[in-house]
Amino acid sequence: MKKGLICILLSAVFILLCACANTKTDAPSGMKLASVDAADYYMYVPNDWTIADQDGVTSAYVSIADKSNVTCARYAISNEAVFDLPADKDESKPDATVYAENYWRGYASELESLLPGYRLISGPVSTMLNGSPAVRCRYVATLSGTEYNFDMVICVRERMYAYMLTYTAEASKYDTNLQSFEKIISEFVFQTGVLK
Repeated sequence: MKKGLICILLSAVFILLCACANTKTDAPSGMKLASVDAADYYMYVPNDWTIADQDGVTSAYVSIADKSNVTCARYAISNEAVFDLPADKDESKPDATVYAENYWRGYASELESLLPGYRLISGPVSTMLNGSPAVRCRYVATLSGTEYNFDMVICVRERMYAYMLTYTAEASKYDTNLQSFEKIISEFVFQTGVLK
């Protein structure tokens, strides 16, 4: 009886420790946490960036003089067509990559109708976001007479949510902060098993 009780208590402690394991992480060197507690991911940005007001979207920008920014938003998937797999699907490609490609196609058609001068530069190209299959796309558009570059990573998880991590910069400043965006992507962390 005592052995059984001890096993149960040890199991409970183990489960609690595992559950807590992904609730807090240390920021990588030279970076700070930009995402709020309500997010089910951690997005880190360079220490000298400014974290913007948040309304369901994680956002940070370089400075007052350089409004290049990165945002992360999670959207509930309402269009079941996202999960359609083509009959000739490449079996080496994860289903989640196809879902992200499908999500991108729907999103791209909206961008094309809304953004003046919208033009796809590259993508969707298969990539990973914190170990999850994703796609990456780059496009340009003109806003208020200024051309902007957009670099986006889209990841579909749990057949429920699309995560969109987007870097936006004036075309003339795009290369200046691209390395920071690459670091933000590489340090991005999903809270395992936590969907809020």
